[in-house]
This record gives sequence, C-alpha cells and structure tokens, in this order.
Amino acid sequence: MIKTFQKSLKKEIAELSNEILNSVWSNRIEQSNIESLGIKNGKQIIAEYLENREYGIAYKHLAYIITECEMELSVERKNRMDKVADRMNIEPVKLPTNQKGTDFLFSCKNLYLASIHPFDFDKRNLNEYKQIVELGKELLAQRGIQNFLGYLMESQYRISVWASMIAIEYGKPKQDEILNLSGTETIINACLECIMKNEIEPLPAKIIDNKKNWVQKNVPQHRI
Repeated sequence: MIKTFQKSLKKEIAELSNEILNSVWSNRIEQSNIESLGIKNGKQIIAEYLENREYGIAYKHLAYIITECEMELSVERKNRMDKVADRMNIEPVKLPTNQKGTDFLFSCKNLYLASIHPFDFDKRNLNEYKQIVELGKELLAQRGIQNFLGYLMESQYRISVWASMIAIEYGKPKQDEILNLSGTETIINACLECIMKNEIEPLPAKIIDNKKNWVQKNVPQHRI
C-alpha cells in the first residue's frame, strides 16, 4: 500500500511540474533577469527530489518557483497542488490563481460543444459569443499580449483560434513584434497560422470566407 501511494504521489507531482513549468514558462525565464539556478533548473531539481522520494521537498520547490515567478495557476491546478499537500499532511502553500483564465478555457470548450465557431459571425450577437470576447479582452488587458498568447499552446476546443482572433483584433500587435513563445516568429504570423490552419472537420465555405475577409480587414498587409 505504501509503495502504491508513493508511486502515485510521485507521478502527480511530476505531472504538475511538467504542466506548470512548460515551454511558455521556459521562454519567460530565458528572457528575464532571474539568476537563481533553483528556478532556471527547477524541473531538473524537482525530478531529482522525486527520484529520491523527497516528495515534500519537491512539492515545496515547485510552489517556490510558482511564487517567485509570480505565476497564476488555474483553479484546477491549484486544487491539485493543495491535494498533494494534504496527502503528505503538510500545510498547502498559498498560491495565486486566475479564475478568469480558467473561465476562458471552459468558455472555449462550451462554445466548441455548442458548434459556435469564432468566425461564424452570424452568431456574434449571441450572449455566449459576446461574453468570451469580453473575457478575452479583459485577460488581454490584464496580462498583456505576450502572456495572453500562452493560449496558443492549447490545441483543443479552438482555444488558440479564439485567442489569436482576440489578440490581433483588440491587442493590435506591431507588424514586426516577435512572439516570446516562439522567439523567431512574429505575433501576427503565429496568430494567423492558428487561425488559417485546417481543422479536423471541414469548415463551411462561409466561415472560410469570413476568415479571409477578417484577415484583410485586420491585417491588410498580409497576403493570404
């Protein structure tokens, strides 16, 4: 029983570490002035603690990185971190959360399941459509365009498409502004790539035309 418990706990902390200390975090650290090796090599350090079955120290080091880097967790990840602490009978570290960021993800999922596409402009007057645009604008203003575009990493439920559309239409990125997440690609090109890529299910011709017309209006210098 103890062996099974330890193995599942190790796996949960490892998964949280990989999810939270992802490529977005790595690029942000590389471009910051943070010198602490405990942060820059955070994933490796946590992995070593886990390998040595020092689960409490691994948890606290992950919490330390989250706090020092001023990262905001989704409510779901915050709850998982708290449950890990409870299982080890230690006091959960108070970690910042972003309820609105979680709301944005769930709204994208709900709209996807309701067959409401970002470029189905016939549905722009629906409350659900208006709400996700307003929520996206609020997050864009709160986080700044670079952090907001961390959503480009999300491949499900057209999250990256919604984020790309909102970022270009309301964030007004400069033509040559590089996306930190990429390091080489401009924000505009990265967003347009998300918007114009083929989807699993073929889209109606009207939505494809809406995309092209929207690009010509919002990014007139770009040729499709």
